[in-house]
Amino acid sequence: MNKTKPFLVNENPNYKFAALPKMPETQMVMLFPRRSWVRLAEYIPAYEAVNLAGRFGADPGDYEWEWLSDPEGIRWWRRDATGRESLFGMAVAVHRNDLVELYGLVEVDETSSFWADVIPEEAANAMPLQAKLAARQQNRPEKDSLYDLYREYFKGRGMLTLQQGGQPACRRGTIREVERFRDALKALMERASQTSLPSEVRRKMP
Repeated sequence: MNKTKPFLVNENPNYKFAALPKMPETQMVMLFPRRSWVRLAEYIPAYEAVNLAGRFGADPGDYEWEWLSDPEGIRWWRRDATGRESLFGMAVAVHRNDLVELYGLVEVDETSSFWADVIPEEAANAMPLQAKLAARQQNRPEKDSLYDLYREYFKGRGMLTLQQGGQPACRRGTIREVERFRDALKALMERASQTSLPSEVRRKMP
């Protein structure tokens, strides 16, 4: 089985991302104006925070973000078709004068709805039958056998980032998933730039 080749999604190849050697797990680097980035600290909790979903309900694309202050960064809790959120991507910010460097990655754990999404159709079609046979032979639940097959698949591709007893296994994102994370961040920044923050609304009030 061919291992997944490492990659870096970078739209600013002429810029030196100085912290990159310290974060080898990085799959994506982005550059934003500092004044645009800092708006997210107020925008996300007010309009798109994942914890807002319990108050308003949620569809895929709604209430998916989490702002982090220490270390400063962001998490993307992507929703599936049922509205259930799963941690999908995260990024850490490094301030450089009037710019912010963002170092991100996609990491999906096996409790996520997106865990099996990147298994090729041929393998995905065969795995349930293999799991059923293994479950009968080992007298254990089919779901457990199926997840063993998923783990072995991702391990063979060099995609597992965490596999410890008692903890959900995690896999790294594919280039398409990382590009999806990049595009979601761009769209988030655009929405934040076009929306009045609560503090700005208060300043306008008589």
